[in-house]
Amino acid sequence: MKKQTLAIILTLMGFQKVYSQIAGTKAFAFLNMPSSARQLSLGSNFSSSIDNDLSQAWNNPAALNPSMDKHVFASYNNYISDINTGYFSYGKTLKNKGTFSLGILYLDYGTFNGYNEGGISTGTFKAQDQCFSLSYGKQLNRKFRLGANAKYIYSIYESFVSNGLSTDLSGIYTDSAKQLTVTAFARNIGFQAIPYSGTERQGLPFEMAITISKRLEHLPFRYHLIFSNLQKPDFRYTISETGEKDENGNPKLRSMTMGDNILRHIGLGGELNLSKHFVFRFGYNHMKRKEMGQEQKRGTAGFSWGLGFKVSKFQISYGSAGYFSGYNSNQFSLLLNLNDFYKKK
Repeated sequence: MKKQTLAIILTLMGFQKVYSQIAGTKAFAFLNMPSSARQLSLGSNFSSSIDNDLSQAWNNPAALNPSMDKHVFASYNNYISDINTGYFSYGKTLKNKGTFSLGILYLDYGTFNGYNEGGISTGTFKAQDQCFSLSYGKQLNRKFRLGANAKYIYSIYESFVSNGLSTDLSGIYTDSAKQLTVTAFARNIGFQAIPYSGTERQGLPFEMAITISKRLEHLPFRYHLIFSNLQKPDFRYTISETGEKDENGNPKLRSMTMGDNILRHIGLGGELNLSKHFVFRFGYNHMKRKEMGQEQKRGTAGFSWGLGFKVSKFQISYGSAGYFSGYNSNQFSLLLNLNDFYKKK
């Protein structure tokens, strides 16, 4: 029964980022969860903007900068059914040394009923994933920034326990005159130190990507273009069990086109600043649309949107993303600057 329980939970984990050819063979897929409502609303694509968004440190530590000093960030996502995820972080700048951030990402699958081989109840148990991170970012010169994350990963499903270590590396090039930012990063570089009982050690969901972000000159709009999973250029595969037959009565095969393969490496996002304290966001993720949408009724799978606004000393964001027909994932984020609560002398 324990092995069956583990199989069920691991199946649920597949929904976190459904890359049929890469995610199913990797441990700790929850590391790919959006860290903020902003990221979710941009199509789960990564922003490379240099601003005070502390949540960027989760995947892009080079984005850490002095404007994040004494910032506190919290995010909550009602993911699927009783599955919930959240991210919390704190930023601190040390003079002439750079900016640091401490963070934790968790995923709670809820409570399960346990039974032994004879069908007798053994009580309830929980299943959770957690990751603790220490991030560092520093500006090298007027145009370049570098950053790195160190992460400890811990996972427990009833009596099945696993842990691992990973790091993320990123670099940012900024052209202030053109309001252009280019980010290159490699994330989830690491290993599963202790595998789940009865299983073999697996690799982490390693990814290399490049993000281009630019604010338009005559419009308060910034677009984000991401080229993801560059470590695996070819996603193509053939489906043999299509349930269809050709004119000779033989099973009809279905193969991914090269165009579809290319689009699965590209993500789009945009942010329209409607006022100084209000922004509208949207995004599109072709990979998620093709992998998570139903064949005959894809609905809004792959599309996302969100809002960001400031109320008094609080920056609040909301994001919503379509995963499959009839279901959206909703995430809320809160950012505040502790410096705003200190009385100025």
